[in-house]
Formats: sequence, structure tokens, C-alpha cells
Amino acid sequence: WDFHVAEVFKTTLKENLLMIYETVAYLKDRKLEVIYDAEHFFDGFKANPEYAFKTLQQAAKAGADNLTLCDTNGGSLPHEIRHAILKVKERVKTPLGIHCHNDSELAVANSIQAVGEGCVLVQGTINGYGERCGNANLVSIIPNVMLKMGLDCIPRDGLRALRDVSRFVA
Repeated sequence: WDFHVAEVFKTTLKENLLMIYETVAYLKDRKLEVIYDAEHFFDGFKANPEYAFKTLQQAAKAGADNLTLCDTNGGSLPHEIRHAILKVKERVKTPLGIHCHNDSELAVANSIQAVGEGCVLVQGTINGYGERCGNANLVSIIPNVMLKMGLDCIPRDGLRALRDVSRFVA
């Protein structure tokens, strides 16, 4: 989000793009898997879509293995998630991921929407526990993705264990 580049990082948009590229390239040169978490992506996309795309393109150009789009403020609606992902897929070919916060009680819905649009990595937490209002609840997402969308994301016997894992963490 260009706002954070200027106000939090206290740098220029150009310098931020260079930092993204250099950081990802450094890690890839060391043969590491790199998941680029595009913090505040959806807010950035709403405010300045061209710059938001440029950040992803820099990470992809440097060799990132996955570009994870973050709804860091948890304020996006499912149709906004869909729209942004479709636009991103027009510009980058790197596999996408999703990271949603639950400030608007939509982290699960937004994550499932993102999977439907082709995101192959879902970040979340058990029971949705996390900062502020929480994160996407994997205990809800996993069964929906597996049973309703027909996508295997964990071993089948792991699905049966989700209830016990949820209770243990709670």
C-alpha cells in the first residue's frame, strides 16, 4: 500500500520496489522458497492499483514462489477479493495465496472466494485466533474447501481430527 511506504517505511515508491526485488532475489539466490506476503494488498489495490501491481511484479520478477495477497485490515468483501484476484492474474503468472483478517467477519468467506479464484495457498490460524479481530479460521476453511469444493488440501484422516485440534487449541 503506497500509504504505508510513505508513512511507515518513510521511503519512496521506487525505493520500495527495489527493496522488494532485492530481498526476494537475495533469498532465491540462497535456494530458499519465498512466499511474498503483500501486506495491505487489498487496501493498496483500492487506493493505487498500478502501484500494487508493480509490487507483485517485482517479487515475481525476482523469483518469488508464491504471491500472497493480504487483506490486512480485514475490510474487503468477497466480490472485491474476486475482482482484485482476477486483475492480478492478468498481470502475473506466479501462483497466488490469500491471507485474510477477520475485522469484518469475512475472513473465511474471503479465503474461500480466493480459493475459488485459483489461490493455491491459504494462510490462517486454528479457530481464527490472531491479532485484532482474528485471522481466517482454518477449521472452517479446510472442510469447506475439501467437502464443498472437492479440493484435497490435507489428508482425509486429518479432516476428522480438526474437531479435536480445535478443542485442544481452544
